[in-house]
Amino acid sequence: MSTGENDIDSPVSTFDENESLPVETEPGDEAKPAKLKLDLDVQINNVGPCKKHLTVTIPRSDIERQFDESLGTMKREAIVPGFRPGHAPRTLVERRFRKQVGEQVKQTLMMAALEQLDTDFKLNPIAQPKLDLNAIKIPDEGPLRFEMELEVQPEFKLPAYKALTVNRPVKTISEDDVDSQLKLFLERHAQTIPKLEGGAEIGDFLTADLRFEHQGQTLNEVKEIQFRLQQELRFQDGSVPRIGEVLTGIRPGEERSTEAKIGSGSADPNLRGLTIQVHFKVHDLKTYRLPEVNTAFLSRLGFESLDELREALREILERRLKSQQRQAIRREIMDRMIQETSFDLPKDLLARQEKSTLSRMVMEMKQEGLNESEIRAREAQIRANAAESTQRGLTEFFIMAKIAEAEEIKVEDEDFVHEIEAIAARTDESPRRVRARLEKEGMGDSLAAQILERKTLDRILEYVKFEEVPLVEQDVAVETLDHTATNAPPEEESVPEEAAAEGAASEAVAEGATSAEAAAPGASVEGTNAESDSAG
Repeated sequence: MSTGENDIDSPVSTFDENESLPVETEPGDEAKPAKLKLDLDVQINNVGPCKKHLTVTIPRSDIERQFDESLGTMKREAIVPGFRPGHAPRTLVERRFRKQVGEQVKQTLMMAALEQLDTDFKLNPIAQPKLDLNAIKIPDEGPLRFEMELEVQPEFKLPAYKALTVNRPVKTISEDDVDSQLKLFLERHAQTIPKLEGGAEIGDFLTADLRFEHQGQTLNEVKEIQFRLQQELRFQDGSVPRIGEVLTGIRPGEERSTEAKIGSGSADPNLRGLTIQVHFKVHDLKTYRLPEVNTAFLSRLGFESLDELREALREILERRLKSQQRQAIRREIMDRMIQETSFDLPKDLLARQEKSTLSRMVMEMKQEGLNESEIRAREAQIRANAAESTQRGLTEFFIMAKIAEAEEIKVEDEDFVHEIEAIAARTDESPRRVRARLEKEGMGDSLAAQILERKTLDRILEYVKFEEVPLVEQDVAVETLDHTATNAPPEEESVPEEAAAEGAASEAVAEGATSAEAAAPGASVEGTNAESDSAG
């Protein structure tokens, strides 16, 4: 939380603000201040999806009571020239320190009011309240009244997750599958060589100029970029889905054009969702030469024989199949529950969440063991369609959180320990290093959300009935460019800045939130599933 000049927990005097409060003590325990109970009048109105407007009134009797307590504390502790501490006349102390006492009273009343709101009304906030503390003044007469807006968790009926029958895709890993996996594995160790004869084929490397165009106007040009020809080409705000068909057979010096689809995350809002033209001018072709699989090559990779390498690749395919099964089951379950459950999300939350969706998704993909090429392909797809990914991810998060609450599922300390150890094993790092990296990147809440979802999904699967169906392979080889179709600058942030109420009082009302702002994961994006593990 910020600790700037507007935070209401900034010190305003040199005395202990809690000293005058009554305390409850038990033998052997430290004295703790009793919570201040106010006679609040609260009006709550719905003002939009997951948004509530609160009008809170603190009666004059509570204000006067707090003034008396704070002034009593000040009288005991204040240093007034000519008087020993605690012996200055009350009227003199009140006149000399009235401003400080007033700030102390406001701070105490706001803390108590916001804590009481959370306790009494169970608002389930998902973000800090919009509250202008500087504008709040204690009147000389009458009650203290303030207003604020609060984003809260959506309200919806718990979906029927205990009565689902879903498909479980199954497949037997064949020798042909292992052959294909071996070829992909060997390509990572291949040598790139000039292609002197024939045109481009899938898997070749092209050096080309790209020009993105819409309605005769050039949007962006990329000169002499090298990429591998695959079935699909992605860039940072869209894709060319049939690039393999379009450029197969092209030779250096030739040009071809096709259509590209712009995603909803484009920096230019006028292009989002549109189809544009992309022109390719090829300058150079290269292909690759696979390494010879001999004893020296295998030994360098840590294998004694080709059979041992193939067995390692088969294990990779088996692990991937389990991951594909779980993803397909999860997707079907979430599709069914989203269809059954209808609620809207606030635009402010969606706009803020888009900024952190990508970093969380990349962390999740690394934890799954995806290689760099696959991560880049999915990252581009997420970036190009950030709005849809964020909408889906938040919807799933709130549904799973509600089920977790109904099932009394929580994330325990030991869950974090096991998860960090698992990440360390996958990334060949020490658990201490993994923990330090996650803390540095501020990904603790995201990790907690992942653990909570997994435990919740495991619980749902205990109730689910399965019907086995053949696995339908939908993988498409993808190449990814670190470029965009447009040079338009990012759209300026339209979401107003949070009011400067991120101090202790704001935290009080947000304390019971589910960390949705920080933790809600983006939707799983089905992308390529090329080589997602390394053998050796």
